[in-house]
Amino acid sequence: MSDDQRKTLVRLLGPLEIEIMNILWGQGQATVQDVLEQLQKNKDYAYTTIMTVMSRLTKKGVLKREKKGKVFVYQPAYSPDEWIEKTSSHTIQSLLEDFGDVAIAQFVDVVGHKPEHLKKLKRFIQQLEQGDPS
Repeated sequence: MSDDQRKTLVRLLGPLEIEIMNILWGQGQATVQDVLEQLQKNKDYAYTTIMTVMSRLTKKGVLKREKKGKVFVYQPAYSPDEWIEKTSSHTIQSLLEDFGDVAIAQFVDVVGHKPEHLKKLKRFIQQLEQGDPS
């Protein structure tokens, strides 16, 4: 995961949530006990704390879980890139719905201060006008 992705995740998730997600993104799937064992290499946590955080991440749609025997096995619902894309899309949609033209004007103002971002925005607009959604 790049430093930019880490910075983005820090803004979107809490520190413990990020640690848990990094374990799950690395392992693919794990139980609460598996995650707890990994986390306890650096710091002591209660089982119930990790269980609560993982349950909340499941409710947020960041994790999926499946009952296997007596335990739940958790896995990420999205890769880091997919999750950042989904979350940023939702954030932008919310800003546009709540603030409309003001949000657009502020976005353009911010983008206008960075030539490389302005260049990308122009390219995306051209692609959109030509019917190419990528």
